[in-house]
Amino acid sequence: MSACRRTWWAVAAAALIAGACKDGTAPQLSNPQQLSSNLQTVSSVFGSPAFQSFGALDSAPGSPVTPSTPAGALLSAARVAPPQPYADAPARLQAFRSAATALGSPISAQVIPSSVWGKTYVWDATTHHYIEDANQFDASRHGVRIILYAVDPTTRHVVEPPVAVGFADLLDESAGNTNQLHVIVKGGTPTNSGPTYVDYTVNGTVIGTPASAFSATGVGFVTDGTRRIDFNATFSATNLTTDNPDGQVDVHWALDNPVVTVDLHETVTTPDANNATLTIDFIYTHGGETVELKGSVTVVTSPGSVTVDLAVYVNGNSHPSAVVRGTDDASHNGITITHEDGSQLTLDEQDALSRLWELPDRLEAALEQLFHPARHFMGA
Repeated sequence: MSACRRTWWAVAAAALIAGACKDGTAPQLSNPQQLSSNLQTVSSVFGSPAFQSFGALDSAPGSPVTPSTPAGALLSAARVAPPQPYADAPARLQAFRSAATALGSPISAQVIPSSVWGKTYVWDATTHHYIEDANQFDASRHGVRIILYAVDPTTRHVVEPPVAVGFADLLDESAGNTNQLHVIVKGGTPTNSGPTYVDYTVNGTVIGTPASAFSATGVGFVTDGTRRIDFNATFSATNLTTDNPDGQVDVHWALDNPVVTVDLHETVTTPDANNATLTIDFIYTHGGETVELKGSVTVVTSPGSVTVDLAVYVNGNSHPSAVVRGTDDASHNGITITHEDGSQLTLDEQDALSRLWELPDRLEAALEQLFHPARHFMGA
């Protein structure tokens, strides 16, 4: 998690306890306890042992998920963002600039090096390291297979003696000027596979030489075996050859039980290398209730500051249920979260909005785990 994101989380958490002690008159959440429960359920879908093991591949010794080509800068910059009511603009800007520098020529239609196609990697408890198992080589597979093992939830290290919890297939489906990686995570073993916990594709296309723009998409699902979240994300960026690139992201998340959808439309505009403004429209929908967070977050990289002008609307009402406003910098924290009339949120509202801020953080972590193989095989 970036320092910027931790800073904004701390600001949001502190702001939730601010406000005058009087009754609010603006439209309120109809059932903040249900909102809290639903948001917690969305987060819990990422808890299967297979998904946790898959997410730990980025740090497992010997993992074949390693850099390959400069095209990875594309996915590093694209980092398909989840619904997030906070700013990560400095990190996003740096990723854009990395993409502009790295993508000096069009990408070739290959994500995974052909030298590892067909290989299967297993954990070796003697060396505490992933190694190739030559007995499981499959020449017909245009990609790599990794056996997944139970990991310690705190250290994310493989627990020894190793216990297999599934396997991941990373398949190269690139063509033309588009690099595409297909990722499938299953329980069981390759000879007796269990349920599919993860299935998605991520791809990216570069425009220009050197690259002046690119677009990326990620489509698929994650399930814990009981509930499933489908996601569909698109990302585009322009002005990559300058120090002030702009970008746009649209993400749709859909949970099947309870039926909850979360949508984000976000644009990033950078008038110069030191400033960025994010406009955010973040919508949670369940049953007959819609909760929408919209507005802007302006970030100055140096000296660091965040200025927020956001409002929470319930069921399309023109008057906000809550407002998030003010500036946070080195000298003061003027950001508060209150009802529109300045009154304090109820305890249930505080809990619901805390989870509203917290969910994006969990989804961000999940997407980091999902898209790590793509970014690294593509060279990030």
